[in-house]
Amino acid sequence: MAQAVKMAQKVLPLLWPDFLRSESMLQHFGVTEDSWREAGKKDPNFLQSESPLFVGRAVAALAADPKVQDRTGMLGSWELGRDYGLSDYDGRRPDWARHKIDFSGLPPKWIDVFRTGTNLEIKWLTTLAARTRKFRAKIPP
Repeated sequence: MAQAVKMAQKVLPLLWPDFLRSESMLQHFGVTEDSWREAGKKDPNFLQSESPLFVGRAVAALAADPKVQDRTGMLGSWELGRDYGLSDYDGRRPDWARHKIDFSGLPPKWIDVFRTGTNLEIKWLTTLAARTRKFRAKIPP
């Protein structure tokens, strides 16, 4: 029983950064951290990118949250930013969930990959939810 209580107190958050303005992305767009907004001319979605500092702030806020156990699961950095009132170093508040993605500059094959991946994820989550409901029904009251 003690082991079950210890397991129930574990926190397993998975932080998912969104369009991260990493060194490799800056190199990909041929910009620097100072000129990163120029990349928005090639891909307007990059204007919603977040710095590694923003992700770090999200991790720090999560670690300091006394109710962190309520956060087990997959979390977007934008979600934590919104919930904890975080901003990036330049004052922006990246929020990928509120961003209307511009797919116009992407090759059709990429859009097919996104569509296929999304459909597979929905199928997997539906299956997982059904299995979980069946298991939960077996647990005594």
